[in-house]
Amino acid sequence: MSVSRHAAADPAGKLETWLFDTVLPWWAAHGVDHDTGGFHERLDANRAPVVTAGKRAMVQARQIYVFAQAFLLSRLPEGEALARAGFDFLHAHCRHPDGGWRFRVARDGAPVDDTRDLYAHAFVLYALAWLYRLDGDAAPRTLADETMAFLDRRMAHPRGGYHEALDGHGTPIAGPRRQNPHMHLFEALLEWHAATGDAVWRDRAAPLAALFADRFCVAGTLREYFDDALVPLPGEQGQVVEPGHHYEWTWLLHRYRARGGGDHTALGAALYAFAERHGVDAASGGVIDIVAPDGAPTQRSRRFWPQTEAIKAHAARLEATGDPTVAARLDRQIDAFYRAHVDGAAEGAWREHQCPDGTLIVKELPASSLYHVTLAVAELARIRRP
Repeated sequence: MSVSRHAAADPAGKLETWLFDTVLPWWAAHGVDHDTGGFHERLDANRAPVVTAGKRAMVQARQIYVFAQAFLLSRLPEGEALARAGFDFLHAHCRHPDGGWRFRVARDGAPVDDTRDLYAHAFVLYALAWLYRLDGDAAPRTLADETMAFLDRRMAHPRGGYHEALDGHGTPIAGPRRQNPHMHLFEALLEWHAATGDAVWRDRAAPLAALFADRFCVAGTLREYFDDALVPLPGEQGQVVEPGHHYEWTWLLHRYRARGGGDHTALGAALYAFAERHGVDAASGGVIDIVAPDGAPTQRSRRFWPQTEAIKAHAARLEATGDPTVAARLDRQIDAFYRAHVDGAAEGAWREHQCPDGTLIVKELPASSLYHVTLAVAELARIRRP
């Protein structure tokens, strides 16, 4: 279903113009490491590259997506070349000799951290899907198959899902299990299905959808931290509920159904309703970071990324229902996001993380946030297409 709404054209169009005409050209000029290859992890408060912490595979992969998406939307002519150059760095330096992808390398690509974590692998798979979209070349598909084979062979967990990470010697790392990397693996598999139409990718996503419904959702809320058996951890960690991830799963479940996967409409609607009821700050209209399972706010600060996930969720609900109430929510969310995180920021910049009163907590600009806003703007462009 395509949705064309004159009322949404102004706020959505304003956000699209900001991203593609201002932000991404700045990052193409200043966020690309022209000296050693790949992408800078972040820019400092003065929008200069931070070059001291090395480069994570996850960030390289996200930036590959950002520039490929911008190119495919015909909004950044140099996007294809930047995405391919980023992949050249990722492939040359982040592949682990024992299979999979290492967590972090130095600025010049020298190994720094040979941990292989699920979160990074999910985004490598995601980036490979977007490289495949550029021209249908077989190489990204081969690498994606190899990456999934590594996950199934070395990281599959006997209690369901995958281990959080392997250390440099290939031993599973003890500690909490999280829903978040499984969510992004689910997203990557759906992206491969969208890119290829091959049902094998949707079939690979099905067990993760079941894991979400059976384990990650507890008493109507999405939990974040689990023990080995995927039972929420005791104490405060097991009670963490992030509204931003409620919105993110709302959008993913909508996409899963649209791609012919299982129907989790009722569960997605419940997550959406919970986030709307308990996760939105009344004063700013922004999505807060953390609430308790009963909805009581426990961390009222507001990060950049949950705002974009709310935009995607509203867009998905609008596409599914055509409800004018949801359309109004979408417009309000875009406006609140723009006012709090964008308006008045320097060229190529935004406000990343704020206290309840709007004071900045994080003054640097992480490159990883571009994935979130680019995907949100691309979804807005898609549903507004006549």
